[in-house]
Amino acid sequence: MRYPGVDNGPASWSAAVELCVQAAHNGIAHAVLTPHFRGKPYAERIARLSSRLIRLREALTDRGLAMEVALAGECRFDSFLHQAIQSGDLPWLGRWDDDYVVLIEFSDTRLPAKIVPAIEWMRARRIRPMLAHPERIREVQAMPDVLAPLVASGLLLQVDADALAGGRGPYAQGAARALLQRGWVGVLASNAHDLVRQPPRIEPGRIAAAEIVGEALSWELVAHRPARIAAMHFPALAQA
Repeated sequence: MRYPGVDNGPASWSAAVELCVQAAHNGIAHAVLTPHFRGKPYAERIARLSSRLIRLREALTDRGLAMEVALAGECRFDSFLHQAIQSGDLPWLGRWDDDYVVLIEFSDTRLPAKIVPAIEWMRARRIRPMLAHPERIREVQAMPDVLAPLVASGLLLQVDADALAGGRGPYAQGAARALLQRGWVGVLASNAHDLVRQPPRIEPGRIAAAEIVGEALSWELVAHRPARIAAMHFPALAQA
């Protein structure tokens, strides 16, 4: 989910609150906000966004909405990510077993060069990179198996639930289905930006997943695994 007035998120605080209201109506009780981190050092941006997180929590309380929100980030695979890993200034998505999880993104055209050694370098530091919306990448749409060596190296995949349900077009849907059929999808997420184009909608994607992998695994993708990852931010989830 995106921040108000940041990147391509809601344009105002009121719109952000309405986005959370719709998310709650769609069964989402916990949301990890993932604004973009790219092209600049991370520490200052984390500090600025942390103050916005406090304001958003206050706005949700004023609205009487019992939704919990936390800060992470969607980190572009660039030199600033490398610097942040070395300095420890990372907006962690959560934990995967004993590793910390960082949500990363590639360009929408092709995979970065030398990405497998980079994944292995992160894994050696107890970091599990999770790739956001791989189904958008045109190289993946044309040949899903291009991700095989990355997944084998430990890359996790976060697919947009709406893409799996067809809301992002036939090419993204085809890639999402192919990745799910291969057993490579770690979680399904809403990637909500607004109320219209990218709403906080999970259930259509879960239903689409259930048709491919069954009911039990579909719930694992949208509820149980995300809860385990996000329990770092929401301790109550660790006890659920």
